[in-house]
Parts: sequence; structure tokens; C-alpha cells
Amino acid sequence: MTAEDELLSQQEVVKALNNLVVSVDKDYLHEKHREKITEQITTSLNQGDFDGHYQFHRFKRKLESLLYSSSHDANFEITWRSESENLANAPDRVFPSTIETQLLESNIGYLGIDGDLIGDGRIDEHLKSDIDNAVAYLSSATVLIIDLRSAGYADLHVAEQLLSYFVPAGKPLATLNLAHNNASQLVASNTDFKMDEKVPIFVVTSPFVAGSWEFVAYTLQQTSKATVVGTRTMGLSYLSTTTPLSEHINLVMTYGDLRHPSTQESWKDEGVIPDIPCEATDAVTAALELAEKRLTTEAIGN
Repeated sequence: MTAEDELLSQQEVVKALNNLVVSVDKDYLHEKHREKITEQITTSLNQGDFDGHYQFHRFKRKLESLLYSSSHDANFEITWRSESENLANAPDRVFPSTIETQLLESNIGYLGIDGDLIGDGRIDEHLKSDIDNAVAYLSSATVLIIDLRSAGYADLHVAEQLLSYFVPAGKPLATLNLAHNNASQLVASNTDFKMDEKVPIFVVTSPFVAGSWEFVAYTLQQTSKATVVGTRTMGLSYLSTTTPLSEHINLVMTYGDLRHPSTQESWKDEGVIPDIPCEATDAVTAALELAEKRLTTEAIGN
């Protein structure tokens, strides 16, 4: 039997819906929809709309439909929760990650991210060490290419850590807007070293770059530290959290929205717009050509 066919008891369904109301009221980002969602869930409970036992797939469809009709927010998702599940904000399926580093001809550094980079609510020491080692290895590069085309899911803390090598400690990276009109500033952290500000950076993108990696590309582009090469990214500036509602049920919902700390603009919907548009398959080659050209120009200038 698959998770989709699992039978949920009436007790668990009621518990999940009550916890959903609490979670939405506490953490859901969009003010104008919050009250309508909680009212509709409460009304459905009181009217007995969710009475009886439910197969998980039926409960999922019914509740997601109700959430969408209340909010027109397609980011809500009900997922199956295994008993041993780690409750970090992570996707259901995690694709193994690789951080690839190379020093190419002319001392051009290449940093490629492939797969998912996920910590445990905050960046763990093993992952932090991997990023430290990768950037340290490339710290002597005369030009740096950051290839995000195959990057998957990443915790926000991973993106903050990577950006902190390129941005002075304490400088704002973004404003994180939260529920109930709260907000916090994300700032660059102290790192063992900083990349030389004079090193040209080329960030390579594809249509599949999303979320935290868009934050990296957008922030480097907006601080004039990087040239973005490739295609527009997906345009997802909202952040989602996964909350357990019961023994077998999780709620995925939007809890935050990233904005530029000064302009309050973002890459939402339109994506990170490349400075040098080209097909994703050709983007690394284009970035290498631009890097070589930049080095030649600088050599002539000296």
C-alpha cells in the first residue's frame, strides 16, 4: 500500500485541521487571505464536511482544493509524513548534491552546484565546511564562474553562507517579509576570508533556477559584483515552510518573501533577468568567452 492509499482516522483528520488553523494564523505570509482560510476550515469542521475516515489522497485533494478556493494561492500543499521524517524545511524528495570546483585555463575558477543543498533548519557544519572548502580552493582565481543551471533546492541559510564570501560582513543581503507584517534583515556573516572584490564573477542560469539560488544570482547582480549569463530564472521569491499537522500529515505553505534591502524589489514572477541572454546549454561557454575577454582587456590595460 502506498501513502496515497493510507487510511486516516477521524481523530487524525480533526487534529490536522485544527493544527492547520493554528499554523496558518501564526505563520502564513499573506495577510488578506489568512482570516478567510481559518474561517473556512473552522466552518468545514463545524459542519462535519471532514467527518469520517479518509484515504490520504482524498483528504489531500479535498483540503488543497479548499485552501486554494480560500486564497487562490497554489503554493499550499498537503504531504505525507513518515514517522522518522526530519522536520526541516525541505522537499519530499532530495536529490544528492555535488559542489564541483575547477581551476581552468588562465586561472578561471568554476563553481558548479548540482542537486539539493539542505541543512537542518540552519546550515550544518558538514555543509558549511563543504562550501568553505570549495570557495577557499577557488580564492586564487582571476575570474569566477558560478554555474547554477543544475542547482536544486537549497536552504536559505546555504544561500546566505555563499553570499557572505562576496559581501562585507554586516551588509544587508535582503529583507525577509514575514507574517503579520513582520520583517527581518538578512545580513552577510563573518567568514574566514572574503573573495577579492576585483575578481569578476559570472553567474550562469537556466529556466529551472529557483528560490534560494535566484536570491544568490539576484543579490550578486544587484550589488554589481556579477554578470548573469543564460536565461531568465523561475521567479520564485516566496519561501515555503513544512509544518507537521499530525502523525502522517504535513502542511507546506508560504511563510516569507525576499526583497532587495534598499529598493524592496525582487525577482518575483519575472525571474532574474540575465545581463547576457543565451540558451542555458551555451551559457558556460559564453561565460568562459566573456571571462577570457575580460582578462585580455585587463592585461592590455596594465
